[in-house]
Amino acid sequence: MNTSQLLAVDLLLSVLSAGAWIGAAWMTASLRDKSRRMDVALLLLGTAVAVTVGRYALLPALVAGSWWFASERITINLPLTAIPAAWAATAGVPFLLRRRNTGSKPVTSDPGRSSRSREWAVLAMVAAAASAIASLALTFILGPFPSLWSLVVVLFMMAASVGIARLALFPRSGHVTPPSGASRASRVGRRPTAAAAVAGLMICTALGSGVFAWLGSRSADGATIAAAVGHHGGAGTPVKDPTPVTSLVGDVSADAVVRRYELTARVEQVTLPSGQTTEAWTYGSLPGPALEANVGEVMEVVLNNRDVAAGVTLHWHGYDVPNAMDGVAGATQDAVMPGESTTYRFTAAQTGTYWYHTHQDSAEGVRKGLYGTFVVHQPTSARADTDIVVAGHDLSGLGLLGSSDRGSVHTATPGSTVRVRLINTDSVQQRYLIQGTAFKAVAVDGTDVNQPQEVTGKLVRLGAGGRVDLAFTMPVLPVTVRSDAAARAAVVIAPPGSAAADSEGANPETVPAGVFTTTPVLDLLEYGKPLDGSQPVRPITREEVMVLDRQFRFVDGIPRYAFTVNGAAYPLVPSMEVAEGDTVKVTVVNRTSEPHPMHPHGHHVKVLSRNGVVPSGSPLILDTVDVMPGEVWELLLHADNPGIWMDHCHNLDHAAEGMMMLLKYQGVSSPFVHGGHSHNRPE
Repeated sequence: MNTSQLLAVDLLLSVLSAGAWIGAAWMTASLRDKSRRMDVALLLLGTAVAVTVGRYALLPALVAGSWWFASERITINLPLTAIPAAWAATAGVPFLLRRRNTGSKPVTSDPGRSSRSREWAVLAMVAAAASAIASLALTFILGPFPSLWSLVVVLFMMAASVGIARLALFPRSGHVTPPSGASRASRVGRRPTAAAAVAGLMICTALGSGVFAWLGSRSADGATIAAAVGHHGGAGTPVKDPTPVTSLVGDVSADAVVRRYELTARVEQVTLPSGQTTEAWTYGSLPGPALEANVGEVMEVVLNNRDVAAGVTLHWHGYDVPNAMDGVAGATQDAVMPGESTTYRFTAAQTGTYWYHTHQDSAEGVRKGLYGTFVVHQPTSARADTDIVVAGHDLSGLGLLGSSDRGSVHTATPGSTVRVRLINTDSVQQRYLIQGTAFKAVAVDGTDVNQPQEVTGKLVRLGAGGRVDLAFTMPVLPVTVRSDAAARAAVVIAPPGSAAADSEGANPETVPAGVFTTTPVLDLLEYGKPLDGSQPVRPITREEVMVLDRQFRFVDGIPRYAFTVNGAAYPLVPSMEVAEGDTVKVTVVNRTSEPHPMHPHGHHVKVLSRNGVVPSGSPLILDTVDVMPGEVWELLLHADNPGIWMDHCHNLDHAAEGMMMLLKYQGVSSPFVHGGHSHNRPE
């Protein structure tokens, strides 16, 4: 059983535990005589104890996956639930067994003692039930890093629940001579009033906490991003003259070749090769115009917005541009609204396969078509005879490979070299099948693989935003590239004059059922060869942990079952603050049931390990790390590109629901605001 499954079992046991404790307390409190209720109460109590113990038995296995899968379960959950559970077991089991044997008769000759025994058992079970519910609150609300005040609130709620139960269920305590007349009636009448008062206080506490959380979720609306002043929580001397992101434009050579492009964002009806018509937001085509440059040249791209009401930007995914050119609304610029334009200008300093997309309301904008491809070549290196860029995308349920939802054909002479650049522009994983030839994965996320080997009989899996370049020598028969995300589309590379070369736009045959689920996947951590010789090692100056989870949170004032980082949803996620020159070890822990392709802007990271296993192949340098459920990745990030950068899940719906944070360099600030009058929405 893997870690993700263990977490699911733990959650199931948590729910069963809470239900069993509540049921046992209710049945015990309502006992009247020797009846089936007694057996049911004993059964529920036994189930509650067994399930609670079962949760504790899972902890060693969770810790084996990573301490972060069990951190709050051990430090908070264990004592929180174990003490009430032990009390309930030791008080409840003997009472119920004695009562089962004696029925409604007093257990002892002392009625007061019998009454106290029942009260003690019921209150213990109420405490256990309250602790089990608190355990669920820890999972769904508090998260891995609960604040002290939130723990105090939880403990108060538990104590108040026991207090209300005592006041409501036991109007007399012990064997006491009751007062006579009005005095006794007054004393009994005060108990419901006290119970109502405690319940009211609990409700007010819950509402107050909710209002506090709601206000926090709205705190970034219209607020600028302050300069980071220290490594931890912003502690340090205030920055007197912070550097604005607008000044971080990089160096551009005056005599460099300039590649000029102009893109116009628009809303249009698009007719695909299949004949299907759908509304799309585009940069003029699907995908947007293919942008290319040679390393050392200057990219100058003018972006116009004709009529996309949500606004647009251009973010250069995976390309480490200067911060001012990063294209994130509310962080490095304002969104470009209808009728407006802006210009991006930077030196193409990296070779490889990349892509661009809007970073304004991008969960919707990218899905609807605001994306395109960007390739930078090394002019001193030999290029493939046939170089094909394939962007996989889901457009309103229509799977595209490149610009087609059917077959698209490219020709290549047998014996010539072919390079296919696969780009996942979607928000979910894609699996690619290459039929008709062996291939090599020569580059990943724009970085060359050292000594790639030939691959046959394996799929290539791309997380959202990821890229892989495949190379092969053209055989005499056609080669077909397919994706599980585009069942009716295919890219065919065929010899000139062949029947396949004349089948442009044809509806390709679908692959046999189960191919994408049964064919093994190429593991890039084991692919290629390690670099020879000693490589320079930078000492680690800081360590950070990113625990990816789900909790109930307010996001932009709306209650959601949000995707969180370290227990918080953006904009309340504490920033990762660095100084230029830092080398940061980042541990990413996925405690959810879904993949999270984490994408730090402006930087690449080197993979140190996955689930404790060090890569055995070529060094793996990524800009989008697809962290699967239950996985732990250790990454190395070198802080060499000053600015304020987004670091977020590239399942853009997850980012829009909270899984997003900032990577902030000390002394850098932004004049742009999230939301407000500028309508900036980075996701």
